[in-house]
Amino acid sequence: MNISSKEYMLVNLPYIKNNKKHFKKYANLAYERFKFSYGDQSSTAFYRYYNCMNLLVGSSYYHKMFKDIFKIIKKYSKSKKLLWVQCWLNFHKENSLLKWHSHPDALFHGYISIDPKNTETVFKKYTIKNKIGNVYIGPSLNEHKVVSKKSYTDDRITIGFDVIDEKTIKKLYKKYGEVDINTSFLPVY
Repeated sequence: MNISSKEYMLVNLPYIKNNKKHFKKYANLAYERFKFSYGDQSSTAFYRYYNCMNLLVGSSYYHKMFKDIFKIIKKYSKSKKLLWVQCWLNFHKENSLLKWHSHPDALFHGYISIDPKNTETVFKKYTIKNKIGNVYIGPSLNEHKVVSKKSYTDDRITIGFDVIDEKTIKKLYKKYGEVDINTSFLPVY
């Protein structure tokens, strides 16, 4: 399934569902690595200080997934300009799902559904039914929230990501200064 509109792109990577056990295992390992390094911080709230690609080292499936994410980013951006991406882990219980928010410090925002449970991501103009393997990317200022359609007990697992370009970096320099910058961005190849 590939869906494109002026608002967003939605792509399904079927090998995530076909290898769900592996993706969940390594996501949980990455979450343990995060807690080992950063303590009791929320992996979502602490997004500005790490890149979960580093935490997923050792998984050939995640390696393939990130290569595909880079292709999706390039296709969505329709540009040859230099881009950088950061990504973070979202581990949420039903009572801690994300409320209305946007990503004003980015050019694009997206997420990858690893184990999304029966949830939807609600945007002001549309709703995405989250399915295992779905990759969403759209404008960073699109406000959104996550809602559960059915109760669940273990963690909902997604990986969020933001994309910036050189113009965005200059805006961030003005906003935060050249030192207090999000250092978890990696080049998109």
